[in-house]
Amino acid sequence: MRYRTLGSTGLRVSVIGVGTWQFGGEWGHSFSQAEVDGILDQAASDGLNLIDTAECYGDHLSERLIGDYLSRRDRSRWILATKFGHSFHGFLSRTDDFSAAGVRRQLEASLRAL
Repeated sequence: MRYRTLGSTGLRVSVIGVGTWQFGGEWGHSFSQAEVDGILDQAASDGLNLIDTAECYGDHLSERLIGDYLSRRDRSRWILATKFGHSFHGFLSRTDDFSAAGVRRQLEASLRAL
């Protein structure tokens, strides 16, 4: 696996990351924790260390599955990237919310989930 330094952070991230929108259940499959564990374990064995998620991937469902996984693994080997700005209402239904209060709510909910 190739790695690059992320800006001036000193973090070395794999050039390929694990995208996790599918974990939110909008791809026609509801992922179990065991399936997510298997996907992330395989990614780790292939040298990936970057996980990309978002609060709107199943109303924090993707983040919760990742958080559960990380609670039982070496968290220090992973770099997490999550996003904000969308309020989840249901299957493929979101509205934008970039207000300071909305961003704060989403951040706090993401941190709890992860």
